[in-house]
Amino acid sequence: MLVAEVVAFAQRALDGVDPAREWLRAPHSLLGGASPLDRMDTRVGMNEVKTMLAHVEHGMPV
Repeated sequence: MLVAEVVAFAQRALDGVDPAREWLRAPHSLLGGASPLDRMDTRVGMNEVKTMLAHVEHGMPV
C-alpha cells in the first residue's frame, strides 16, 4: 500500500481531510510518540498505521 492510499484510508476512517491531516501529524503513544505520518516511512510503520486506522474505522479506541 502506498502512502497516498493510507492517507485516503485515514480520510475515510476519520470522516474528512482535516481530521485525517490532524491525526496523521499528531504524536501518538502507540507509536512511541511519533506521528503516524513519521512512521509511514517503512513498510512495518505503514502496517502499524493501517491497523490503527482499521480500529478507528470500526469504532475501537486507539
